[in-house]
This record gives sequence, C-alpha cells and structure tokens, in this order.
Amino acid sequence: NNPTRNPETVEKIRQASKGRTFLARGGNGALTRQQIALCQALGLPETAMEHVIPTVKAREHFTSLPPCYKVDLGIPEVRLAIEVDGRTHKTKKWKFLDRRKTAVLNFIGWTVLRFWNEEVDQDLNKCVQMVLSTISQLKEITTTSPTEY
Repeated sequence: NNPTRNPETVEKIRQASKGRTFLARGGNGALTRQQIALCQALGLPETAMEHVIPTVKAREHFTSLPPCYKVDLGIPEVRLAIEVDGRTHKTKKWKFLDRRKTAVLNFIGWTVLRFWNEEVDQDLNKCVQMVLSTISQLKEITTTSPTEY
C-alpha cells in the first residue's frame, strides 16, 4: 500500500522537488501534541503556531535557503522562535538542518529555543518557565538603550 512503489507517484514527487535541494525543504506542517500543549500553557494565540519567518535578509550569507522558515511557535514581539523536536531530529541530517536553521534565524535577529517532545511531555512547567525567562531577558535587552550602560 506504499504509494512510492507506484512509478507515476515517484515521478510526481521528483517533478515537485526539481530544483529544490534538501536544504530548501522542511517542516511537515502538522501540529504536534507537544506544540499545542506548550502554546496553550504559555497562553499564546493559535497564530503563534507554525509562525513564518522570512529569510530574505540572510540570502546573501547562506546558500540554498527557503523563502521562509516555519517555527513551531513564534513570538515576534521579542523575536523568539521555539522548536519542539521529535526523534527524527536526532539523525545526522536533521541535526545539520536544525543547526543551519538556528544559524539563519540568529543571523536575522531571532533567538531560538529548542525542546524535545519528551521534555514537553515530562515537564511542561519547566519548559514554560524557560520560555518565560527567555522572554523576560529579551524584553530587558530590547527596552534597555545603549546609553544606559
């Protein structure tokens, strides 16, 4: 029952992926239970989930970038991206892609927090506290003017 055994399906996939490297692909688009739980526990609006961050400012510094990255949760007021990763992110390929995504987002001024699904499942409160602490630090940075030092 595997559709990739059908040569027509394989050809459709090949055509749809033409010209796109694996670096430009990503995101499964499905909300995870952990992503939803963290969003709700933080009291964020649903619009915070699958937040889109354009990568245009990083184009000249990184090769093969997608036009944007989707992050599991995004808080644009403080430029905080939160990723909740599953087991597949432990593979060599995804570790590389995650480091690259973090580097691109950092380059364009976003802070990235990463949690494992297991962390959210086992200690949601600890994850929430880490996010709130980071938000507090980022607010402090953005509201402090350089002349106050």
